[in-house]
Amino acid sequence: MRERKRVSPRERDLKKQLFEKERPALNVKRGDLLKGRIYNVTDEGAFVFTEENHVGYIHPLEQDGPLKKGMVVEARVTFVRADGRVNLSLRPLKETARVVDAEKIVEYMKKRNGSMPFNDSTPPEVIKEKFGISKAAFKRALGKLFREGLIEDREGWITLK
Repeated sequence: MRERKRVSPRERDLKKQLFEKERPALNVKRGDLLKGRIYNVTDEGAFVFTEENHVGYIHPLEQDGPLKKGMVVEARVTFVRADGRVNLSLRPLKETARVVDAEKIVEYMKKRNGSMPFNDSTPPEVIKEKFGISKAAFKRALGKLFREGLIEDREGWITLK
């Protein structure tokens, strides 16, 4: 059984004040950006009180790094719940990340005479270690570079054209 964390009377009062100000996110839609302050962090995720007085939840998989109580974040709405609260993400959209990841790969190749021994069959651990991204993100970025005609596959090596 999990041990309950003790909450100080001051913290309890602050949370009560937050919830008295809370407003349902009626005019918010998926993709909107909301700015707010993190008021609670647990193993299950982080909770945000937005400038618009909405309560938001950030699942651990939607976080882009460690979060601390009191941090101000700008997050993208991923879902508006029936109770008027919102699910949020701090991760960039795949389309945005693809551009950044592709630039990272090109820079890596430029530093190595325009080629690299990594391709879509490279183990995910190696990709994570070398580029700091998932294998899926790596493959999306390679696909973008192939479609744009910036790279080619030469006997298992990816090279700049």
